[in-house]
Order: sequence, then C-alpha cells, then structure tokens
Amino acid sequence: QKVGITFLLYKFSMEGSNLEQLMHISSKLLSTFNYKTDGVDKHFQSFLKSPESNHLDENGRVFVSEVFAGCIRYNTLIKVVVDGYYTSDGRTCLRTESSLYFVLSYLIMFRLEELGMNNFKKLVNSQHTGKMYKFLKFVFNENNLYGWIKDEWYKTYDSSFIDANILLPIQRLESEMTEYISHLDAIVNNRLPSSYTVKSTTEMKPFNLTKPKPRQVSTPEEIPTLKVYKPVPKTTYIPPMESETVIKNRETLKIRAKERLLQAEKMQFTCASTEKSQKTKTILKQIIDEREAELDHEPIKPLPFPTSMRESQPLKLNTAAILREGARIQKDEEEEEKRLAKLEAGQKDGSEFQKWQEEMKQKDTAEKLAEIKRKHLEGQLSYEEVIIARQNFIQDTRDKVYQMKEESEQLMMEYFSHRDDHKKEMRKLVETVMQGHQNAQEAKIKLQKMKQKIVQQVERESQELMARALEEAEEEMKRKVELIQQIRAMESVPIISTKFVDLTETGGQGLLAEMSVAER
Repeated sequence: QKVGITFLLYKFSMEGSNLEQLMHISSKLLSTFNYKTDGVDKHFQSFLKSPESNHLDENGRVFVSEVFAGCIRYNTLIKVVVDGYYTSDGRTCLRTESSLYFVLSYLIMFRLEELGMNNFKKLVNSQHTGKMYKFLKFVFNENNLYGWIKDEWYKTYDSSFIDANILLPIQRLESEMTEYISHLDAIVNNRLPSSYTVKSTTEMKPFNLTKPKPRQVSTPEEIPTLKVYKPVPKTTYIPPMESETVIKNRETLKIRAKERLLQAEKMQFTCASTEKSQKTKTILKQIIDEREAELDHEPIKPLPFPTSMRESQPLKLNTAAILREGARIQKDEEEEEKRLAKLEAGQKDGSEFQKWQEEMKQKDTAEKLAEIKRKHLEGQLSYEEVIIARQNFIQDTRDKVYQMKEESEQLMMEYFSHRDDHKKEMRKLVETVMQGHQNAQEAKIKLQKMKQKIVQQVERESQELMARALEEAEEEMKRKVELIQQIRAMESVPIISTKFVDLTETGGQGLLAEMSVAER
C-alpha cells in the first residue's frame, strides 16, 4: 500500500541541488542491504545513525525510506527489468550502478503518476544523461515492456494487479515519456534545436457577438400514435396436449403399482421363513456334540522312571579327581573344626534356624498346593454350572421362539383383517377424491372461461378509450396548428404606421356641446 501524503508534499519542494544527493543516498542504502542478515527497519535505523543522514531533512528521510521499502517489497518485479537491461542494452554498464537502476525502476513502475513528469524529469536530469537515455529507451520499448517483461511479471503477480497498478499509469504518461526520450536522444546526439524563436505579434479582432433572432412560435410536437398490436393467440387459452399424456401415464403407473402391490402381498413370507430345515438341525447337533466331546478329555499318564537310572553305577576316578575329593574332605574337616571351636567359645548353632526355615517352606508349599487344588475344583464346578446354564438358556430361547411364533401368527391374522378394512376405506376415499377432482376441473374450466371474457371485455374497452384519446389529441393538434397559422398570418400582415383622422367624429368627451371639426 502506497504511503504518499508526505511523499507528495515533499516532491513539490524538491530542488535541483539536492536531487542528485537523494538518488545517491537511496541507491547506496539499497546496495548495502543484505537480505540474509539484515531487516528493513534495522538497516534503515542504522543508516539514520550514520553521518550521511545528517544532510537530509525530515522530508528527505521520508523520501529515502519510501523508496528503500518499495524496492525491497517489489524486488522480484524490479529485478526482472534490471537483469533484462544488463543482458541486452546495458552490457557495457557497471554492476555497481544496479542499485541506481533499481531506484529508477521503482519510481517508474509505482510512483510515476504520483511524481508527475516535471519532477521525474528533474530526477533524471540530475544523473548522467547517456545512462538515463539508454535505460529509459530500454524500459519504454513496446517490445520489451508489453512483451517478455509483462510475461515475467505475470508469473509472480496477478495479471489484474500488474495491469491496474503498473501498466495503466505508464500508459497515461507514455506520450509525454516518448517526447522526453526523444529530447534526451537529441541531447546525446547533439541535435538540439535553437532555443531562440520569434514570437508573432497579436492581431486585433472584433468581438464575435451573436445577433438576436426574431422570436418564433414553436410548433407543438406531434403526439405519437400507438402501434397496432397483435391479438393474443388462441393457443394460450387451450391446454397443451402434454398435460393429457402426463395424466394418462400417471393413471397407467398407478394401475401397475396396484398390481405389483397385490403380488407382493400374496408372496409376502416365502423368502423369510424363520424355521430351520432338518439338515441344518442335524449339522448343528453334530457340531455341539463334537465340542462337548472335546471337553471330556483323559489326563496324560506320566512315563515310569527308567530302571537303569535307579541303580548306582560305580565311578572310576582318576588322579586329579582323587586329589580334588581329598582337598574337599580336608576343607570340610577344617570347617567342622572351626565350628566346634566357636561352639566351645560360646557361639550358638544355626541348625535350629535352618530346620525351622525348612519347616516353614514345606508349610507354604502345602498351602499353595491346597489353594491350587481348591481353584481347580472351583473351575470344574463353574464349568458344570455354565453347561447347565447354557442348557437352560437354550430351553428358554426355544420356549420364547415358540411363543413368538404364536404371537406373530395372531398378529398376522389381525394385520390381514385390518388391511382389508383399510383397503375398503381407501377405495371409498379414492372414489370421493376423484369425484372432487372432476368437480374442481369443471369449476376451473368455468373460471378460465370467465377470466377470458373479462380480459376480452377489458381489451375492447381499452382499445375504445385509446382510440377516443387519439381522436381528441388529433383534434387538439389540428386546433393548435390552425391557431399557429392564424398567428403567423397576423404577424405576416404589414402594420400601417399612419393614423387616419375622421373630421366628422367628435372627441368622445361626453359633453353636450361636443362638435366635430367639420361642424366647426
């Protein structure tokens, strides 16, 4: 969004002495900006602290900030123009001057209409004439601007934004810009015309005053006559043939639907029989018997302990085994001697504690075994209870199914009787409705005929009124025309300016002694 109030106030106060400085500071501020590390506000604040910003007043800082922010915001659009210039016409230009072309491109694209041609010319004239002429010639070339540059802009921004905010303002000032570019061309090629021209003297002319014309009586406008309208076609009052065909199709569809309903009522429960066949019953019984047979399994009998393991086999010891056994026996004797020496010294024996510990362990194991046996018995009892509950549930379901079958048969009998009664009532209702429809259609036809008569009567009356009004308007028109002709004839008769005097007439003062000139 353009921030242009201060910008507009400042553009009118620009002078030639500080324009070059403004362009130089703007291009330098843009060239020192790093997109990766610096932010826009941070970079501008650091610029304000530099000594270069001391030469600018408040309006100048606003100008620089607006130009810098606009170049950063529309960097992708401006870069298309500047890169294209360096690849075609500006191949001999320095890359260090790219920031200057960035600033100039931003002013052309977004601020040209706001600046005006006079201020823009001042900005361009403050720079090198040859460089500015070459760049402006490239930018305002129709093949470049309305060709590949516009296509590249359409890739990044919406076409409506480009046309409304960039191309339209440029087109408004295009004629003035072409004249200015031709002027720069003349400066570069030393083809400027002489500035001295002889002014022609002013010639005196009389005032061109309009002469008054005699007033004429305007003729009244003719009253337009009404066009002869076409009568309403008779087909509008005749019902279409499609309605009859639709009624016939509707009746045939009703008859078909009734036939299908009767067939569906006759074949109602043939596809939904709830009773199972004998084959399925036998298969279900076999599956239940197989599952119950799997539950009554025999316990696994353990194999007897082999007799070869019961008899102790003599072991043949080697020298190392004999020495090892002797060392173990000697170690056991030493430990026994130490234990006896400790007992003599008054130390207690831990054999009683070990015996008590073994007894407690045996007691715990016995309790665990009893708990396991109890749980096993409880599981067997619960299993038998489940089997009994299952048998009871099956019997209950069978009883319920039998009861539901009896109730459904009774309900079906009641449903059939109720359906027959309902059919009779519906037939009576249909007959009454059809009779009402016939009466309504007859009333509708009567109403339609009445409306047609009313419409025809109204049309006749309106035609008579319109004819009468036209006759009166024509008579009034003829009377006005005759009156105008009489007025014009009276105006055309010449007025006699001389006054005739009758010597035999009296003065007309009402006196008794009045006499004419002839009598005197």
